[in-house]
Amino acid sequence: MSTLSTILAAILAIVFLVAGIAKLTGQGRMVDNFERWGLGRPGLVITGSVEVLSALMLLAGIAVASLAIGGAMIVFILMVGAVLTHGRVKDPPGDWVPPVVLLVLTIMLLYSLLPEG
Repeated sequence: MSTLSTILAAILAIVFLVAGIAKLTGQGRMVDNFERWGLGRPGLVITGSVEVLSALMLLAGIAVASLAIGGAMIVFILMVGAVLTHGRVKDPPGDWVPPVVLLVLTIMLLYSLLPEG
């Protein structure tokens, strides 16, 4: 894994570990947002669990690249879902910034993990 891949995987892992734990512990803003989006407590728990799983895969992926690819693909799907959710509920543009930035970082990670050739 290149230095760039390692840095991107570590950044994304930290972000998604923190975000996943916030969801799993039911922090107020997270609960409110998931209710507002119509996803409720089940959506909060599922999303938080998947975020923690992807973070662990990204961290393990620093040693085993295939795990980083799997973790990044999960994050990619999560962030596409987040962007679509913000669009569906017509959230203000500022709310879109975090998932869009994370989506771009994830694409960069996936690109950096492509075999050279």
